[in-house]
Amino acid sequence: MNTKRPTPKDFDSSKFHDKFENLHKNMGNLEIERQTEFLVPYILEKYEGFEKVEKGPDFKGSAFDFLGFKNEIPFIIEYKGSLNNFNTPGETQKRRLQEILGQFDCLEIVLLQVNIKKSQYRIFYTDEMEILFQGDKAPLEPIINWLKDRI
Repeated sequence: MNTKRPTPKDFDSSKFHDKFENLHKNMGNLEIERQTEFLVPYILEKYEGFEKVEKGPDFKGSAFDFLGFKNEIPFIIEYKGSLNNFNTPGETQKRRLQEILGQFDCLEIVLLQVNIKKSQYRIFYTDEMEILFQGDKAPLEPIINWLKDRI
């Protein structure tokens, strides 16, 4: 299992300065992601060699945000954008991503994390996702104990 997180990489954000002006620390991450999703095709095509990146399905509960192709291989792409951090998918989303991957032999995955203030991104490809998929899960014991105290 690959237990090393990928190293952050810089990207040129100078042409997006005007689009970043409206972002502020009191915004939720989902709103930040919605307003900066244009970065996904830009970064993946310019820096990671993707030939095509398109917006994913707009279904409630969709586990990923984009579909991309690199060397004719399809990738589901999950985007996590933040002003100051590298965010990760939650447990439910990670489980759903794994379920989708299990349905297709040819499908790969990318997690693209973007720290907007630092103009940096970190990218996890399929073989690097194990550290997230197999990472620590939130303990259930405190929740079970809480319920037992109240039932």
